[in-house]
Amino acid sequence: MTQNTVTYFLNDTDWSNTTIDWFDADWSVRRYARLTREDGKTAILLNSPPDDSPDAMVGHSIGEWSKVNALFKSLELNVPTIIKQDLSIALILMEDFGTDTIANKGVDAYLKAANVLVQMRDHPQALSSNNLIKYEDTHVYQALRFYPQYVSGGDVTEWFEAWNRVENSLPPSPRALTHIDFHPANLMWHNNEIGIIDFQAACDGPFVYDIVNLLEDIRLDVAQDIKHACRKHYCALLSPNDRAIFDQWYDVITAQFYARILGQIKYLAKEKGRDDLMKYYDAVSQRFDKIITNKTLTPIARFIEKER
Repeated sequence: MTQNTVTYFLNDTDWSNTTIDWFDADWSVRRYARLTREDGKTAILLNSPPDDSPDAMVGHSIGEWSKVNALFKSLELNVPTIIKQDLSIALILMEDFGTDTIANKGVDAYLKAANVLVQMRDHPQALSSNNLIKYEDTHVYQALRFYPQYVSGGDVTEWFEAWNRVENSLPPSPRALTHIDFHPANLMWHNNEIGIIDFQAACDGPFVYDIVNLLEDIRLDVAQDIKHACRKHYCALLSPNDRAIFDQWYDVITAQFYARILGQIKYLAKEKGRDDLMKYYDAVSQRFDKIITNKTLTPIARFIEKER
């Protein structure tokens, strides 16, 4: 992306004469810039490889970002307002939610995040006619393969079969509109409300997935009182049967989440030179080893033990 392209894109906006400070995304190839005008107002510029580019990253489509932004807006979720976009050159200018996230904001902020998930779960139009990909078909679920490939060894097909045995031993999970990366760094604390970002990979997933992502975040340890309060709030309107299903699926999705993260960390370190993410590895590995002692996860524990 050249400076001339950015200048041309911004030329007919109120942001053509600004200070532009670029910063990288977390685990993706996208770039962001904060634009600051002389009056102090700011906006965010998103630049991504075009969706038809060989450099495009699966699960980080700028076209999907725009599509999901419109979906979330229609559900009255707080996502950035688009000021201007040109998907042919993969640029989107949007509202800036600032730099504060819900991390370390306490239980009230986390409860507001949990309430967003209730809205995503219960809104009558959330999963209707939006052609959302199923969680099981997403790049996120498929990235589970990195665990046997880069951590434990073993046959990938057998690994997925072990997960199938675990899931088939449980009652089917209710489905919900799923952000799929609903961790505190993607939940901005903006005017005492939750501003949602990084939502382009939204899918139709198990209703427990996002709250697991929120409460079992690998970047920080969420306090037990916050976890308890959020789970209680999320489950308050569930039927007794769905509440029981939630409890059964919570540990399974948590274990799956940890396994995927461990595999991705090793994959990115070996194949992409991203050694910076190894700082999370040992703590996540300890969490994973602990949770797979759950009897429901016996097929996973046996697969791993066989390869050791």
